[in-house]
Amino acid sequence: MSDSEPPRRKTLSLKSGVKAPGGPPPLERLPPRQGGRVVIPEASPPPPPPAPAPTGDFKCKPCGTRFDPPAELADDESVRCPSCNARLGLAGDFRADPPRLEKLRARYLKK
Repeated sequence: MSDSEPPRRKTLSLKSGVKAPGGPPPLERLPPRQGGRVVIPEASPPPPPPAPAPTGDFKCKPCGTRFDPPAELADDESVRCPSCNARLGLAGDFRADPPRLEKLRARYLKK
């Protein structure tokens, strides 16, 4: 190395003794042998999937959140999206049979 070149940095090693975050889990050790055979314990069945979240009859047009309009509101009160707080229409328009979709900022989802 000549005097005009700056000193080089140490080369980094890719194999360190520290486990990288988000890496694969460490390998499990095999259980001890019994009678010349390796006994592997049976895996327990996976837990049942969680129950599906309750879905509403309407979908907010601005953000896409599914919701049910609150039943305790008076007909002349505004219904707001529980997620984005957008004003979606009057409670009376949601309760009409059929709902007055032309006055609402929500889509009716058929079940």
